[in-house]
Amino acid sequence: MQPMEASTANVQRWVSRNKIFVTLLVIALLAAVTSDYFWTWNNIMNVLRQSSVIGMIALGVHFVVLIGMLDLSVGSILVFSGAVVLWGQNLLNLDIAGSFALGAVSGLLLGSVNGLFITYGRVPSFITTLGTMFIYRYFMMWIADAGAVSGNRINHTFLGHGYWLGIPVVVVPLAAAAISAHLLLSRTVFGRYLYAVGQNPKAAFIVGANIRKVTIAAFALSGMAAGLGAVLETARLNSISTANSGVYYELDAIAAVVLGGASLRGGKGTILGTVSGVLLFSILNNYMNLQNVSTYLQGVLKGLLIYLVLYRQNRLREE
Repeated sequence: MQPMEASTANVQRWVSRNKIFVTLLVIALLAAVTSDYFWTWNNIMNVLRQSSVIGMIALGVHFVVLIGMLDLSVGSILVFSGAVVLWGQNLLNLDIAGSFALGAVSGLLLGSVNGLFITYGRVPSFITTLGTMFIYRYFMMWIADAGAVSGNRINHTFLGHGYWLGIPVVVVPLAAAAISAHLLLSRTVFGRYLYAVGQNPKAAFIVGANIRKVTIAAFALSGMAAGLGAVLETARLNSISTANSGVYYELDAIAAVVLGGASLRGGKGTILGTVSGVLLFSILNNYMNLQNVSTYLQGVLKGLLIYLVLYRQNRLREE
């Protein structure tokens, strides 16, 4: 094969593996051409800021989807952890770092509970996390009397509204989490086990994967990511609504992961794909807002997009 042909083949393979990323670039270019305001620095930074919370949650959900399971409780974990963050500041007088760590740990523990119920209770992930979705949220609603929990540390909001080198500070932890998740999946034995369990649990067990531990760890990471998402959410709003915050976040996160090329049957998906899926949703929402498209119609279009992606996946699998 000639050097030019080899180079062309490599590009084609890369495009084939990263279709969603290429799609993201094409849509961003089309939006820039058809909207004068879209490609301004302020708007692009606004898109990144709006992607932060769902992006963080989607990174965690990605681990669960890789093993062929779902986590419907992440929105409720966000509410639980968000309240913990603010109560840690208000009642325990924790500093910002301490309260953030408390939120992440609370999310990790709640996610671990999901994993324990699924592995030892032998209850499907859909049913388990559907149940804990109600338990976690309504427990917090009971404690807060279905109201909002507000913070009293103004410096807490710097993470949500501040800038670093012209970039929203809230994007920095998301980028760090994405890089860490990529390295975990691509450079560690645990990452290989996640893919193996999703592709064939029996074969994964034969090669040494502890299915229970891998499952619990995946849900723990999903919960921790939701806890970190709560940190970002409270930093933006300096409050958390026990009744309304995080509603539909789990669906948005799962949709972004699937749109990014992951298979709901497990064993397939990349962090770049998930990040691209999150950004694609944010760009579409932003562009439709700039074009004054009804928010209800936006939901219809998002649903159609998800359907088309899943339909395409099924057709490719059948072929």
